[in-house]
Amino acid sequence: MKGVSTAPKPLSELAGADDEDGSYKELRDEPQTERDGEDCLCFQGIKSCFLRRLPVLQWLPVYDVREDLVSDIIGGVTIGMVCLAQTLAHAAIATTENIQGPYCAFVPTLLYAFLGTSPHASVSSGAIAAILIADQLRPWPDVKDRTELASLLAFIAGVVLLIMGSCRMAFAVRFLSHPTLSGFITGGSILIIVQQTRNLFGFRTFPHTDGFFTHIVTTWDHRSEVDPVSLTLGLVLILMLDQFNRLKEYAKGQIKKGGPAAGKFRVIKRLTEMKEIVVAVAGTLFGYLTAEGGPGGEPILVTVGHIPAGLPTFQAPWDIPAYQDLVSHKSRLIDFVTGGVLVALTSFLTTYATTKKMALHYGYQLDASQEMIALGVAGIGGSFFRAFTPSGSLSRTGLAADCGVKTQFGGVAAAGVIGLGLVFLTPTLMYLPKAALAAIIMKSTSSLIDFETPKKLMKFWRPWGKGGLKRDVIIWCVAFVFTLLLGVVYGIGLAVLMSLAMVVADATEPQTVELGRVQALGRRWRNIEDWPNAQTYPGILVFEFRGPLSFASSEFFQEEIERRHYAKQQRDGVKLAIVVLSFESVHHLDSTALAMLEDLLNEWRLAGISCVISGAKHQVRALIEERLVRLRKEEKKPAVLDQTGFMISISDAVELARKRLEARKEHSGKADSQCRQERANSATVVQRFVRRKSSLTKLAELPPEAREAARQAMLKRPKGLQRQASLH
Repeated sequence: MKGVSTAPKPLSELAGADDEDGSYKELRDEPQTERDGEDCLCFQGIKSCFLRRLPVLQWLPVYDVREDLVSDIIGGVTIGMVCLAQTLAHAAIATTENIQGPYCAFVPTLLYAFLGTSPHASVSSGAIAAILIADQLRPWPDVKDRTELASLLAFIAGVVLLIMGSCRMAFAVRFLSHPTLSGFITGGSILIIVQQTRNLFGFRTFPHTDGFFTHIVTTWDHRSEVDPVSLTLGLVLILMLDQFNRLKEYAKGQIKKGGPAAGKFRVIKRLTEMKEIVVAVAGTLFGYLTAEGGPGGEPILVTVGHIPAGLPTFQAPWDIPAYQDLVSHKSRLIDFVTGGVLVALTSFLTTYATTKKMALHYGYQLDASQEMIALGVAGIGGSFFRAFTPSGSLSRTGLAADCGVKTQFGGVAAAGVIGLGLVFLTPTLMYLPKAALAAIIMKSTSSLIDFETPKKLMKFWRPWGKGGLKRDVIIWCVAFVFTLLLGVVYGIGLAVLMSLAMVVADATEPQTVELGRVQALGRRWRNIEDWPNAQTYPGILVFEFRGPLSFASSEFFQEEIERRHYAKQQRDGVKLAIVVLSFESVHHLDSTALAMLEDLLNEWRLAGISCVISGAKHQVRALIEERLVRLRKEEKKPAVLDQTGFMISISDAVELARKRLEARKEHSGKADSQCRQERANSATVVQRFVRRKSSLTKLAELPPEAREAARQAMLKRPKGLQRQASLH
């Protein structure tokens, strides 16, 4: 109602009837209102937390059945069918039982659909994660042990991601640089292709091998056992997959051209994206037709064999026989846990990179920490249902977007297709030839081999300080070579350590330059090493420090500026008078560096060298003004900075330095003139004293500054005059 005030009334107006003792009853309406407000804020905070941690509560209440349901189901069914074939291949890459691949596309996919923030992400198995998993499982020759330990590895990786996501530590994956990932993925992909030759060649018996060269040697030793039918089938299917890729690119080009045929090419493109299913079906059909064509009614081809039907059953990942063997070997356990951390970081990085690309393209936001939590929970949940570590896939994520998936319900539909496939289709998968599976793996993995990155980097084979990328080439080579020789963990681990060492080196020894004015660039200031014709001023050093000035770099700062100090004096032949410090690139300054700077400026003051600071940022400028100006003034110490303001450019600072230098020269000139006049006056007095023949004049009568000169002049007089003067 208008005109009614909502301000709280005084307590005396709100009091009720008198008590028997005449006092008013206490009313606590206003304090109660404050508590209600606090409860409301608390409820809002809890609600916001639930909405942030359970994104399903955001999209499900506003789900548009008419607009989104059909697209989500079509896209989900397509993704689910692709996953059935791809996950079998990824399980073979991970060297576990084939059924573990589809298991990875069931529970983890459902959990991510409820917790993930990307509607297009397809979280199940991934080739890169499978490479890392296989590397961790190399010490165990038995496939059953590897399968069980893969679930335990998924649990460890999931816990790591859950903790990091809850602590908002998604930034940790930034230490995996692009050259590091490219090098280890290329090396790991070559390892996979070499390992799959055993299935492509159709070996019926093949010993467990550990290492790149060991596998090549073992394959060569078994060359007489190559099955020509398996090899022929595998090569034909690889060519078929290659033609599918060519057809897909052709269809993309026709779609871009538009026209009435664009719709037909969209259908063709959609079919080519399901090429793994086509190859798997063709291989399964061939395996079924040749199931009893061998000698004694045996299959002609080596197939994947029996695959258990039905949904995965619940099993704690540590409730396995191999767990006891793992715990009993402490060194192996440490390596296993370390590998779990690496698997966690790599799987998140690949997943987030693919989903981030889609988010930028379609204009929605991703929460990196929530994505980490979602992937961690998906890994933990999947580990209790015999799945290995899940991750995203760029090809499947792009396919989901092309199929028109609108919300995370597409993941639910994909999981439903996987569940139906596990129940009804697994009996037919027993006829899938291993050569067909090897063809899918080798063709898909070959697309991960990246030699273009080092080729591009080699064009910049120069030191970093000269605009080169030499260190990135070295990091790529380290990751690639050591992945082939020692395994994925050592390859990526050494590359990351080298990257961190370079980051630390950059922090302790940032780039330092001497600046000069370049007339051709509008009188801008540039590095004189890059611009030899840049103008400099005798007696003035313009020094720029390009990095944080902290305890790690303070000593390097002092060494560099002293080195350039003496180089400047030798080059100009003039004593250094003023130093201009450009702090435009200094974004951090700590107490150690501040103390060093104060000591250095004080030494310069005693040596007659002034200093002007330019371009200091807010935090750095505030510290300098407080410590080097105000506190020194309060402590009644001499000033060490020759300026009153700090928000000045390099040009202004140099102009100020030139004025100071000219004033100093002018003052010095006056002082020299006065000194010369005094010396001339002294010389005149001495000359007069020497010429006088009388002994009445004594040395004591001369000014102090002329006595020594007169004494020396007397010594040059004739001996008679010397004796005459000495008598007086």
